[in-house]
Amino acid sequence: MKQIEIEELIKGGVVKLKDKDLFSVWIRAVCNNMDAVKLRRLADIADRYGRGLILFTTRMLPILPFIHFDDITVVKEALNKADLVLDRCGARVRNSDVCYDANVCERAVLDPLSLGEKLDHFWQTDPGGHKIKTSIAGCERQCTSPRTLADIGFVAREDAGRKGYDVYVGGKLGLDPFVGERVAELLNEDECVTLVRNFTEFIKTNGRPGERSAHLMGRYGKKDMSRALTKGLEIKTAITRKECETKQAFRTDKTKILRIRATNGEVRSEQARKIADVAEKYGLGFVHFSLRGSPEIPGIQESKLAEVMRELKDGGLGFIENGVDNLQSCFGRYCTNGILDAQALLQKTEELIKRLGLNNLSIKISASGCPNNCGISPLSDIGFTGVSDPEVVANKCNGCGICPKACRVKAIQIIDGIAVIDEQKCKYCGQCAPSCPFDAIISKRSGITVLAGGTGPHFKDDDYPVETELAREIMTFGDEKKALLTAENILKLVKAENKNVIALIKDHGFEKFKEEALAGVDRDKERREIWLKRK
Repeated sequence: MKQIEIEELIKGGVVKLKDKDLFSVWIRAVCNNMDAVKLRRLADIADRYGRGLILFTTRMLPILPFIHFDDITVVKEALNKADLVLDRCGARVRNSDVCYDANVCERAVLDPLSLGEKLDHFWQTDPGGHKIKTSIAGCERQCTSPRTLADIGFVAREDAGRKGYDVYVGGKLGLDPFVGERVAELLNEDECVTLVRNFTEFIKTNGRPGERSAHLMGRYGKKDMSRALTKGLEIKTAITRKECETKQAFRTDKTKILRIRATNGEVRSEQARKIADVAEKYGLGFVHFSLRGSPEIPGIQESKLAEVMRELKDGGLGFIENGVDNLQSCFGRYCTNGILDAQALLQKTEELIKRLGLNNLSIKISASGCPNNCGISPLSDIGFTGVSDPEVVANKCNGCGICPKACRVKAIQIIDGIAVIDEQKCKYCGQCAPSCPFDAIISKRSGITVLAGGTGPHFKDDDYPVETELAREIMTFGDEKKALLTAENILKLVKAENKNVIALIKDHGFEKFKEEALAGVDRDKERREIWLKRK
């Protein structure tokens, strides 16, 4: 299959997997919710055309993996009959990620669904050529991570009786992660839409092909870009909106949001049907797709909670009631970019957590198969990322110039007819090797990078400032055994001091924390040092 065909499929929400002729199909979930009827139909399609698996992903939407190329058309037809459509993907505008509305979540300062509906309508006209993600959080807890996962992120807050959205621009993970910069404060919904209109005009006029907002800000500077995005905010952008079908018209008192454990975001079709049944019988009739891959059923009456949990356990489903938060990964083992089997590593990490008897639900652990970090490793207390170190085989390289075009961080150039890799710029994604038709680039080593200390904002009653921080590197190019031992050391510290990792780093200092995290990891090196001292 030609690369151009794969790229066209990606734009339509169909993404190639590692195995021959197998793809994943990305399903749109308006408001990041799906009603019970549609979820059952999705389970039926997964059974018939996939392998009976639905992925609850960091994109806060469902994905059906293992769809054969020959079945793509019929799967699209089946989805259409179920009133389901494919999500936008590739270098396109993505649908807005939102958390719960104020009728479901008591912490919500504003109703993020309302703004999401307006932006969803606004984005019906795709500016083309740019990946643009928007994310809206109803309070400063920022459950949708708008500062790190969105080109334009909105965070609702209240200040001196005034409510509005702070707007952040430039958030992204990937090979060069960036925490978004605040460009406006306490805007109302209409002003937010106008700012998005300004952003669209700015990136169409000044953006380079495929350029993200972080790179655009890097070229123009925060000050100039902020000025361009906030001009004329008083001029209202006329739009209509289609109300989210799962939006609730009233607050349900004394209810809970039930979070279901789904390691790696994997839910079997029969489990999805059970979740749909419970949402319909006891909840608000829909399921929410959360950032951490745990299916959520809102609106469960406290008096019915024990009954609901028994029913779900009978269906083989567990809950996020002990241990740590849901362990989430990307496609990992079956992604075309995958270096690390993220799913297998997290399953072993889950066993480790049980063995340690750790119970701290604030701790977040995730794994990404490669440095694209779709598994949101940099946003976790502990994050694992697969890495590959490329090397040019000089006698095979003819200086064709393909690999410099394939390298997304411009770490390769042709010098004297040979490809040369800048090790300072290389992000170890490994994608230059498969781009070479002459096998002139190989992976001289591959392994796992362990990150620690990634976090969303701390809250005002915490001991530390309200900030979003990306995880820092503890170890790189380790094998699975070393990665798990490093994680074990960190989790023992977490248990002993009953703190999250960023608090431990701030208390101990990063270098001391890193030393404690790596204690005993390189035993061969330790043995050699002891032997040298004896000599």
